[in-house]
Amino acid sequence: MEKFKSVLLTLLVALSLVQSYLLAYGTPKFEPIAQDYVETRLDGTQAELSDLLYPSEIVLHFGKKSHTVLPFDHQFYERIYNDLLKRRTFDGLRKTNLVTAGIHLEDIRNNQVGFEVRFKDAIPLNILQTMLRINEDLPTDNDYITKIWIYIKDNKEDVKTYFFTETGTTVYEVVKADVLAKDVEKAVGFGEFLTKYHSEDGDFYLPEQPIAMAKIRMPYTQFTADQLKRSLFVDPGLTRFLQERDGSQIYTDSKKGLQIKPDQRWFSYSDPIFTPAESRSDVKGNLLSGIQFVNQHGGWNSKYMLSKITPKQSFGPQTFIFRQFIDNVPIINSRNENFGYIKVVLQKGVLSNYERSTVIPDLNNATRTEASLPGGKELDDMISLYPRRVMAAAIFPAYQAVVTDQYIELIPRWAVELRDGTFEFL
Repeated sequence: MEKFKSVLLTLLVALSLVQSYLLAYGTPKFEPIAQDYVETRLDGTQAELSDLLYPSEIVLHFGKKSHTVLPFDHQFYERIYNDLLKRRTFDGLRKTNLVTAGIHLEDIRNNQVGFEVRFKDAIPLNILQTMLRINEDLPTDNDYITKIWIYIKDNKEDVKTYFFTETGTTVYEVVKADVLAKDVEKAVGFGEFLTKYHSEDGDFYLPEQPIAMAKIRMPYTQFTADQLKRSLFVDPGLTRFLQERDGSQIYTDSKKGLQIKPDQRWFSYSDPIFTPAESRSDVKGNLLSGIQFVNQHGGWNSKYMLSKITPKQSFGPQTFIFRQFIDNVPIINSRNENFGYIKVVLQKGVLSNYERSTVIPDLNNATRTEASLPGGKELDDMISLYPRRVMAAAIFPAYQAVVTDQYIELIPRWAVELRDGTFEFL
């Protein structure tokens, strides 16, 4: 019996040694455990501030009441803005007003040779400083700039440069800019053989001939509800679903909310935040945070331009609207249509609201047919018959989008921006 126990003990020790060896030097085979991985990014085209912030147009003034307009991304627009303006330095900004500076707008618009760089909405000076070489310690009030006007004085040698604020009467005179008279003459010369424009008061310019455009039709895809949930909620599995009577779909995790309107191909995401009412906002910080949020949750998927910042004061939440462009022409929606823009609301760099279309245009498969918009007397007559003419802040070429179940159709139209920020078509 004792001999049997000794043999058994020896076998157990040997097995233990073999097991220890296998654990130390063997290659175990583990069976993978299936997991639901939550992808928090909804990728699309990425953008930086410089991709979204640029002038909406450059107006060339020839003198003798003659003008032309270079729309965004026109080849001569690119040469003036990228090759001339962005490479020059602007030293010293002296705040003044039109009367003190002796600026007569009608005179410099109609009689002086120069060019006018116009923004769709007023841009804070500290953000403009990221676009241009402005060598200046900026004032704390951070005025908003609507346009930059560079022109040659009567003596043909003195070049004046002014940054116009949204007040219309307050301006910043650039003490020293390395822009010479020959630079201005060269820039204006680009437009010598282009369609001429006229203007009554300088608010907007109208072509004296029809404008060639294209009518566009293209297919599209859409963000799905599942994609949006996985991107916008930390744990989409914990969201509750509600169906509204109007067909809207609501997803919520008790704090954040996602509303999808399938019939309008639109969604709105909200994440309520609380900050003190007197809390000061950083416009630039909010803007950069908003761009980064869009980069992570859908991207841009075509060209966009920052077109609206509200409110202008530095307190409370701020809304940024980015307008969509196709073939360098903005897509404009009327009052009852949701398409053609991205909207974000932020405070202290934290996003509280995000709205956009679920539609992703397939630009690679777009078809184009020739079209045009009227100009000259025909356009002037259309405007004279427009009942809200006195309320027009801008009149410009645009695309009106018609979205069907199969495709997007972009129709060239003359758009009117009213002073309340809404749009209509002539």
